[in-house]
Formats: sequence, structure tokens, C-alpha cells
Amino acid sequence: MTDDELQRLLQSRSGTEQRVYEALRRHGKLTDRQLRDLLRSPGSGPRDALAKMLPLGLVRHAGKAPTKGNPMQWEATPASEIDKARERFDALKPPKSRRKRSSPGTRLAQLRQMQPGDCRKWYPARDEILATLPLLARTLEMAFWESVPVEELALALDEIEELHEAAANALAAGRERLQHERNKEKIEKLERTRGRTAAEREVAAQKREVLRRKLIQT
Repeated sequence: MTDDELQRLLQSRSGTEQRVYEALRRHGKLTDRQLRDLLRSPGSGPRDALAKMLPLGLVRHAGKAPTKGNPMQWEATPASEIDKARERFDALKPPKSRRKRSSPGTRLAQLRQMQPGDCRKWYPARDEILATLPLLARTLEMAFWESVPVEELALALDEIEELHEAAANALAAGRERLQHERNKEKIEKLERTRGRTAAEREVAAQKREVLRRKLIQT
């Protein structure tokens, strides 16, 4: 990339991105915190700008700072090296094999059938669910660590989003199963017709039929 092409590219970017690039060009290697202090921008603006410029090759990682916590340093990529930096980013970024997303309702429609199953598999699955909770709690804290590369954080967010989708499907399935059991209890109560009039038995029979249609089939 030539200097003129670089200038045209920078002019097409946001003001924050232009200021971040210029700060790195003038001052050399800087951490996210140093950039925020230098630009007097206490928010996430500089960090967001870095995340947007990294895939373009405008900025690149420059090792870790020798300060507490060893935060990641950034530097402006020279014009002559921008194309290679962009190609390197594309090569290092794992390809996304995102499966087609479906709503919980669609997924439930595919699985909606009662099965005997094996209860021995249930408890290990619950243990894994419980083990996931502290991991997500730690991720919440680590998301603000300057030493975590931005592209790695972006990939982790994609993975957490898929976990979120899986959790939504599991919640919907579990709630439907609980409703299934409640409907079965109601049907059992409605079958107790002793002492009822003929009209009351007829109404109870109609209600049982409605509830049976709502049951998950075996």
C-alpha cells in the first residue's frame, strides 16, 4: 500500500480511528490504557477503534508491555506493510463454521418426543453445566484485560453466543417438559369423576381431551 492509499483509507475511517492511528504513529508502541490516557478518552472508543483497524492491517500487536499485568501493546503498521499485516490476520483467524441458527421453537419441533433415555447420563451433564458457570464468570472479568488480544475476544464472543443459543433451546425444552408433567397431573384429577353429575363428567372429558392434545407424544 502506498502512502497516498493509506491516507485515503484513513480518511474513510472514523475520527477516533484516525486519532488512534496517528497517536501510535507518533508515539510508537502503546497499550490500550496508554492510548486512552493520551487521547483523554476514558471510554472504550480507542479499544473499539483498534478492533476495527486490526483486520484492515492498519494496526498490529507489538508484544506485551513490561508493566504490571503485561498488557498487549499496539503499533501503527507502516504503509508498505499494511497489505501483509492484513493477509497475516486473515491467515491466523480461524475460519468460522457457524451452523445455521434456528429458533428454540423450530429445534423443539424436531426433538419433541418423549423417550426413555438413560438417567445415568443426566447427572454428568448437570455437572458440566455447573462447571460452565464459573468459567463464564471468569470470562466476564477477563474481557476487560488489556493483555487479551481483541481478535481472540471476538472469537470467544462468537462461541459464547452459540452457548447462549444452546441454553435458550435447553430452557425451552425443559419448560415444555415441566408443562407436560403438569398437564398429566391435571388429566389425572379430571379422571376422578366419582360423585359428579353427567354434565360435569362431560365437561371434564372435554378438558381432558384438550390437555391430551398438548402432551408430548411418546
